[in-house]
Amino acid sequence: MKGLALEGGGAKGAFHIGALQVLFDRGIVFDAVTGTSIGALNGAMVAQGDFETLKKLWTNAAISKVADVGDAEFDKLMSGDYDRALIKYFVKKAREVISTRGMPIDKLKTLVDKYIDEDKLRASPVDYGLVTVSVSDGWLPLELFKEDIPRGQLKDFILASAYYPLFNRPEIGGKRFIDGGMYNNCPIAPLAGRGCTDIVAIRTGSKMPMRGVADKSVKVLYINPSESLGGTVDLRKSHVDYNIKLGYFDALRALDGLGGVKYYVEPMAVAEALHFVESLQDAVYSDIRDILRTKGSKRVVITEAISVAHEELGLSDGLGAEETLFAILEVAAAAHGVEKFRIYTTEEFLKATKAALDSPAKSGTETKSYEMAVAVLKRLNV
Repeated sequence: MKGLALEGGGAKGAFHIGALQVLFDRGIVFDAVTGTSIGALNGAMVAQGDFETLKKLWTNAAISKVADVGDAEFDKLMSGDYDRALIKYFVKKAREVISTRGMPIDKLKTLVDKYIDEDKLRASPVDYGLVTVSVSDGWLPLELFKEDIPRGQLKDFILASAYYPLFNRPEIGGKRFIDGGMYNNCPIAPLAGRGCTDIVAIRTGSKMPMRGVADKSVKVLYINPSESLGGTVDLRKSHVDYNIKLGYFDALRALDGLGGVKYYVEPMAVAEALHFVESLQDAVYSDIRDILRTKGSKRVVITEAISVAHEELGLSDGLGAEETLFAILEVAAAAHGVEKFRIYTTEEFLKATKAALDSPAKSGTETKSYEMAVAVLKRLNV
């Protein structure tokens, strides 16, 4: 059986949409779907067969559709464009939240009522589950599938999975609940418990708890964001659209084994990688020695460059030497505005990045990683 787990993260749930588009374009069919918080809402619409409607919902997302906040005021707030009127506006909103003992969820409830069809979801051949926490039962974590939830309360529990602490949270059956991300923000284990041995987990970069699967026979493909998805309430259209596109390309990376850390490059053969490293002229190593203020052989220089890149760029410990060196070049690509959302060959990426050095740098020029990238690119014969 094939399962899909969608991690919580509020507005970061836009990332799910781009990744799901790739999966469905490839004809992948899921037997079961689980989700936490926004993942529970997205997952419910996937399970009931309404992905196209879900996609439209996200492409038209706005803060005013889920909270009593004006879109223009919210955009100014997120952009840091403060003035006295804006401060006065949000002080008033804060007082309203305090007076109602939490942020009202009326608009979110209306959205769930409109787009979730309980009968359709229950009748779907796709299994569906969610995670929430019962505060009334001593903070009891609940991983529930649709048959575990009383008829007529399925929408309520989907909302309960997304009950942020700041929300004014209505009771369900006389009990209080809170966001399932407090316990398991990416519910992979419940899918394994239902017999799924092939699972796709679409993450949002959340720091909330996630419980993995101990059974080594269960195969899990993680689709991870290659950069921060921003804040959990950032529903500005430009931000949502960007995260949808990011989800699409990061899913391609996961499925097709694309190289690169933040960019997307066709897999580099070992021989090609070795040739690239060996082709670096002695002058390049001399340049990097000067940048790092170090001495030693080429091996020492490469080791030191990798160490600096990991520290400056926050790279994963499991990243190989070739990937790390490529990540250094990506710093220059990003600083000079090389198009991110396309798939390059190694040669195409190097040519595009070297050519872009003639344009002004946007940012990132204050690091040794950037200096090393420029030193390498200027001496490459591409």
